[in-house]
Amino acid sequence: MNNEEIRKRILARRKEQQLSQADIADRLSISQTAYYKIEKGNTQLISDHLSKIASILDLPEEELVLGYDFSKIDSIISEKNKRIAELESIIADKNRIIELQAELLKKI
Repeated sequence: MNNEEIRKRILARRKEQQLSQADIADRLSISQTAYYKIEKGNTQLISDHLSKIASILDLPEEELVLGYDFSKIDSIISEKNKRIAELESIIADKNRIIELQAELLKKI
């Protein structure tokens, strides 16, 4: 877990949701100064509050830790699977053409 990257994601999401440090601190039941220190990296308490911070920011913990937007992964996988199916169909068609050509050559 890279605390620096997590802090960046927390800060970005907090600003995106127009929440102040005081808002987050209040919801965590800690002082604004304590939250400021977490966000600025002056303390390593992120892991102690990570679950609740993620909940406040309406994000899965994994997204804060890993930086992936898991809501988009399913659609990406679906699109990739669709493309794989298309390519498999093209290969099957080409294989069928090769088989037909081989049959024609045997008849000649």
